[in-house]
Amino acid sequence: MNFNLKDLIEFYDSELGKISVISIQEKLHKFLDTKLTQNVLGFGYILPYLRKKDIASKINFLSIPSTNNKIKYYRNELNASLEVDETSLPFNDMEFDKVFMSHWLEVSDRLDLVFSELWRVLKGQGKIIFIIPNSFSLWSNIENNPFGKCRPFSKSQIKKLLNLHGFEEIKVEFCLYFPPYNHKLLVKNHKLIDNIGRALFRNMGGVMVIEATKFNYAIPKKQLKAYRYIFPKVSLQQ
Repeated sequence: MNFNLKDLIEFYDSELGKISVISIQEKLHKFLDTKLTQNVLGFGYILPYLRKKDIASKINFLSIPSTNNKIKYYRNELNASLEVDETSLPFNDMEFDKVFMSHWLEVSDRLDLVFSELWRVLKGQGKIIFIIPNSFSLWSNIENNPFGKCRPFSKSQIKKLLNLHGFEEIKVEFCLYFPPYNHKLLVKNHKLIDNIGRALFRNMGGVMVIEATKFNYAIPKKQLKAYRYIFPKVSLQQ
């Protein structure tokens, strides 16, 4: 699993990246509005969404791929980031109340093992929250943004994946209806364009913010059998 850290930093430092974060954060607040006593694991590249202190205060650790060890997350002035193998997380079973993920699933070539590990480290009724590109959008087809340089998913695809790996109560929120261009006029009127797009093209937002709950009761093994996809390795460098 790999992504181009330089591309991500450049995008999120641009005007287009900044307004994208604002739009996505509005949806995140619905899912990350939790008590500070909960254990929340960050996964992948989520730093742009942690610039708001109320969201950052809810993240206990940040897990990053070993190939991007330059990413650092500080909590209470101490380093709270750690390098991990996506197929074998260094955490105990049922350790976290929530997992918040961005820029990970869409570049992973072992989705079956990633979901299996996430299910393992979540407590009963634990929730996974992630940001992922929507395949039915302009954002996933233009490579000037990180959501267009990786594997996108449709709403039905991600729901099927989650169901097959032990997650239910799936909630999907769409955002980023404005075009992914750094044009001054578009950036200035992004809220208006967003509102119009949401009203006319509800399921065509560039990004899906998704929450799913871990099964906390016995289910047949067939239903939890790993669903193996034969996907090529994907990198933002491609």
